[in-house]
Amino acid sequence: MGYTFTWDDLEKICLKLNMKRQGNTSVWAGIGPDGRLRKCTIHAKHRGNIGAGLVSKIAKQELLFDSVEEMYRFLKT
Repeated sequence: MGYTFTWDDLEKICLKLNMKRQGNTSVWAGIGPDGRLRKCTIHAKHRGNIGAGLVSKIAKQELLFDSVEEMYRFLKT
């Protein structure tokens, strides 16, 4: 099943993970509830959906989820 995300959705996920925007940059960083340090770059001025490949990279490498589906469930809870 395909999951779609917007940059606003990623900001909501970062806030739920106790991440904060680093100054006036596009970088968000923080330590999540599991004690792991996360860093993510969010281009909030872009509108529309994010491509599937980029969503997968952000979910697995930057936000440290096991899958895009897990990130989607986290957003919806």
